[in-house]
Amino acid sequence: MVIVKYEGLYENCQKSLQDFIDFWGKMVNIDCGSRYGSGINQVVYLLAEKFQKLDPQEMQIIPMENPAEGSHLLVTFKGKGKGRILAGAHLDTVFPKGTAAQRPFRIEGDWVKGPGCADCKSGVTMQLFAMKQLRKINFTDFDTITFLFNGDEEIGSYDSRKILQKLAPGYDCFLCCESGQEGDGIVQARKGSNRLKLEVHGMASHAGSAPDKGHSALMEILCQIPRIKELERPEIGTTINFTLINGGTADNIIPDYVCAVADVRIARLEEVNRIRNGLEKISAQPQTPGTAVKAKLLDGTPPFFLNEGTDRLVFLAQNIYAELGKKLKVVRAGGASDANWAAFSGLIAIDGFGAVKGGKNHTPQECVSLSSVVPRMYLLSRMFMELGSGIPEKG
Repeated sequence: MVIVKYEGLYENCQKSLQDFIDFWGKMVNIDCGSRYGSGINQVVYLLAEKFQKLDPQEMQIIPMENPAEGSHLLVTFKGKGKGRILAGAHLDTVFPKGTAAQRPFRIEGDWVKGPGCADCKSGVTMQLFAMKQLRKINFTDFDTITFLFNGDEEIGSYDSRKILQKLAPGYDCFLCCESGQEGDGIVQARKGSNRLKLEVHGMASHAGSAPDKGHSALMEILCQIPRIKELERPEIGTTINFTLINGGTADNIIPDYVCAVADVRIARLEEVNRIRNGLEKISAQPQTPGTAVKAKLLDGTPPFFLNEGTDRLVFLAQNIYAELGKKLKVVRAGGASDANWAAFSGLIAIDGFGAVKGGKNHTPQECVSLSSVVPRMYLLSRMFMELGSGIPEKG
């Protein structure tokens, strides 16, 4: 028997579980990989139909810059209080068309499985059902609650970040509803994500009859990679991991061009300039005669850094979860999300309000704990209720 401050709300969450599962399953069983516009739009329309029944103040379907890549959904509710809350989760997944048919939504014991079940369909569904709970109890002690469902987060929110940045000045905080972290956690900080592109030009030559006339781009890139790797500062959260390398035309030809890509993660925004300066110095000094090196850190997602405002939201979430006799783990995550863009835009942000993930996201092992759904639905509903009065002054 759970004894909670808002027991009626908790009971409503319990009663909503089957409806939650049914809608969640419909969402997961729609292929909506990034840039697969027809699938993303199908999810947008399905979600919009459900939100329309909750009588929002305003609802907009916003086509992406390239409409063939899909749309975003913006839903706004108005109340009678003072808190202005922006929440969000993404609709796109990383999986290709046909994955939903191969691995459809299913429940195996306590584990819910299927493409995007955790990242991020549980968080999308969680927001819909949290708003349903507020409507059921006629809760209006908030100024504004707005939901932003975007279709491009998995490719860097290149289009939707502009919407988020435009909205940010009108809100007090951002609740990002990515999947809950393993161990029942929420996220207080995330690393920024960048891509590093390394290119080497040399001169091709026959590897057997005229090796001395060639200048190997491959040998040079093998010199460059460990030199660039030395720019890492893992003690402050900066990592550089090379993930792709491509070059050469035949097994008996010295390659005249080779390129490599690295995943770069940072916890401090100033690290971007330090790495760029380091790349400029390293690439100016090729180690293999006759080669030229170009190394560039591409613009990416800024870090969602630790801040006092987020700590207050974490404290609030922990107190709400304690009403259920449960404890929230607090995590600093390596992966980026829309919370990064929210924090960069000046909003107090917190992340991880979806159901709790089990297996690895972006893989066939992706899964979610079914037993976490009701407590997480209660948690998000209560966050809306408490933040309806404004951001707590202390945490």
